[in-house]
Amino acid sequence: MSVRTTAALTTEDLLWDTADMLDALAARDVAQVFRLVQRATRASQTTLGVATGLSQAQISEITSGARRVSSIDVLTRICTGLSMPRHARVTLLLGEREPARDLAGHQVGKAVPDRCADVSAIYSSRSDFMAELPPRALFDHATDIRASGLSLNLICQQYGDNRLLKLLAAGTRLRCLFLDPAGEAIRRQEREEDYPDGHLSALTDLNIQNLARRIRDRLPAEARNNLAIGVYDESIRANVLLIDGRLCVVQHYLPQMRGVDCPTMVIERSANPSGLYPIFDEMFNSLWERSRQL
Repeated sequence: MSVRTTAALTTEDLLWDTADMLDALAARDVAQVFRLVQRATRASQTTLGVATGLSQAQISEITSGARRVSSIDVLTRICTGLSMPRHARVTLLLGEREPARDLAGHQVGKAVPDRCADVSAIYSSRSDFMAELPPRALFDHATDIRASGLSLNLICQQYGDNRLLKLLAAGTRLRCLFLDPAGEAIRRQEREEDYPDGHLSALTDLNIQNLARRIRDRLPAEARNNLAIGVYDESIRANVLLIDGRLCVVQHYLPQMRGVDCPTMVIERSANPSGLYPIFDEMFNSLWERSRQL
């Protein structure tokens, strides 16, 4: 899709809290999103196109169902062009439905902004996230790191061995939980991301072996327990990185997209117990309890 000059469309915040809109956002049904916006603002297809950087013909194809939007870049432009508030962007980009509020402002369940109050940033891809928060910025002064996911390249491939050895020898605790390279779930993931059979299994096994041999085996005996490695064989939902009980990085896996192209969400723990940090903290702990330790 070509990029055109854009001028954001003004929308009312209440539009993004209706059940119909939240359902459309969570399903990434951009056609329905456009129809609801048009109904609320009376914007023409040309106006939607100018706002989102799409042509009138592309808007027409999307609203008729002839074209489906799956590109994160285009979805991000739509978020900006339609002046979506933060909770609506989260719902669209991550495909997760939050409870709605009624139009009188009363809460149904938990209010969306409250549930997302501890989300500090969302990046449209992992490379955008890495450019802003490289591994050194995340790990250099950490004292407790917990990571679960697929191959955990952020730790195993993108953070220097000597730095990791220094951290662990100084007392930092690291728990790494990999998708089992011999399991069925990783084979499903290879098919989902259209990799050759064995590609992700080989990469994950290499990372596990390197972490055990290049790092754990080189640590002083008294520091080896600072590194724990486990595997699990369950459908992967996200890479989850938790640092010092205060920072959480979530990299979701979305259908028909390779992991590197998926968005990254950064969460900073807050005093609000209904934030997202406790959800991913419990997710890691539960997965670790069910894992097989190596």
